[in-house]
Amino acid sequence: MKPAATRTPTLKLAGARLEFSRDRRIKNALHLAAVTALVFLLTTIGWRLHADSHSSATVLAGLRQQNSALRADLSRAQVELELERSTRAALARQVAELNEESRELKSRLDFFNAQSGRPGKTR
Repeated sequence: MKPAATRTPTLKLAGARLEFSRDRRIKNALHLAAVTALVFLLTTIGWRLHADSHSSATVLAGLRQQNSALRADLSRAQVELELERSTRAALARQVAELNEESRELKSRLDFFNAQSGRPGKTR
């Protein structure tokens, strides 16, 4: 190993601490500026995160309210659909009964016309 006196300037420069100035006042001012910038940066980031979370909470509340309204509309539509289906089924049964009654009445009318001698005059 080489003695300390024979070190190269490059090795000495690489091993030394980074210094902007040897003046203590400038060092303190740079430290103060760095700390102030860091505090400002952290405050700004915290404020943005708070604003984002507040806006997200507002959007979430709006979406929940809209979801609730849509669920209520869906429930009403399902009730109306069920009512419509039951009404259609009742009307279909009624039509079938009326058709059966119509056939029966036509059969009776044909029988009556055949008995009275007036064939072919059905209504």
